[in-house]
Amino acid sequence: MESTALSGLVNTLDPASLILICIGVAFIYLGGRKGLEPLMLVPIGFGILLANIPLGGLNEAPYGLLYLIREKLLMTEVLPCLAFLTIGAMMDLRPLLSKPWLLLFGVSGQSGVIFALLLALALGFNFREAVAVGIIGCADGPTAIFVSTKYAPHLLGAVGLAAYTYISIVPLLQVPLMRLLLTRNELSIKMPPSKDEVSDSVVIAFPIILILISAVVMPGALPLVGMLALGNFIRVCGVSEFAERYVKTLSTFFADVVTLLLGLSVGSALSSSAITASPDLPLKVLIVFALGIVAFAGDLIVGILSGKLVSAISRGKINPAIGASANSAFPVSARVVQREVGKASPGNIILMYSLATNLAGQITSPLFAGVILTILAALGI
Repeated sequence: MESTALSGLVNTLDPASLILICIGVAFIYLGGRKGLEPLMLVPIGFGILLANIPLGGLNEAPYGLLYLIREKLLMTEVLPCLAFLTIGAMMDLRPLLSKPWLLLFGVSGQSGVIFALLLALALGFNFREAVAVGIIGCADGPTAIFVSTKYAPHLLGAVGLAAYTYISIVPLLQVPLMRLLLTRNELSIKMPPSKDEVSDSVVIAFPIILILISAVVMPGALPLVGMLALGNFIRVCGVSEFAERYVKTLSTFFADVVTLLLGLSVGSALSSSAITASPDLPLKVLIVFALGIVAFAGDLIVGILSGKLVSAISRGKINPAIGASANSAFPVSARVVQREVGKASPGNIILMYSLATNLAGQITSPLFAGVILTILAALGI
């Protein structure tokens, strides 16, 4: 009986399933054994693995577990929005609000979106697919998934996988680019100690202002921005019993559950049946991964060059390295900046500035995506 079941399983495995199973196992290994973003890569790996084992039924309509998680929670925007709710609850925006000019770095850190979008169009993607691929450049997994579900659901697995994979290796891209584009003298520039002098009223009002701006200027981003603002308001509202209870839940248990479900659902979208549904889809999936690197590298390069420009304008008072953390890989990217600066100039502490820039990247990513979605909606695309 067992031999018959095993032979049936082997006979139903196609080459695409075998390749994807190997990819899933590789992700599980990288996350579980090598510690490379395990909270995300392990669930993604298991999602890919379970979705490509025949006869299991986990990824089959209408009642397969992975199918239900993906179709009912991911494709309906629920999981990306809940992810932003947890992110907002974990963000202390005082360093950024005390230096709002750092938001300009956050805008520069979204430039990879344009690079990837234009390249995707040049490589034969239609406009809606190119938008989904380009948003990988926001360096923000939930944002990339949110846009992909709207514009290119057939590329959801590839877009989500690329976004989270490259977020986990941002330090590997960031360090060589910083060393290539920044001199030792630039890395050694010292900045005065950061003072987060901002009133409680401003901190409390900011989430509300963020929602109003999004509703008027970029309504396409309101689902993500609204949840981010809600999470942050809970954190800073000043009602200690209310805040402590919700923040503790949102930033620990709830965040872990949402991350687990996001990973499983993204991984399950990379099934052999989905990828082979269209003759050109396997090639597009490979191109998405390549363009993901372009998008992330573009973010980092423009962020660093923006830092150099600001440093020159300030006559050497601003350390240009902070521009390298103008992305959503918070707080890993900021820590990498501090480590590289510390190597060039021991005792030079710019961590709070790089953290504020990192926060700017985190906030501007859904806003930038919202601007694109709003423009496309106005154009009827």
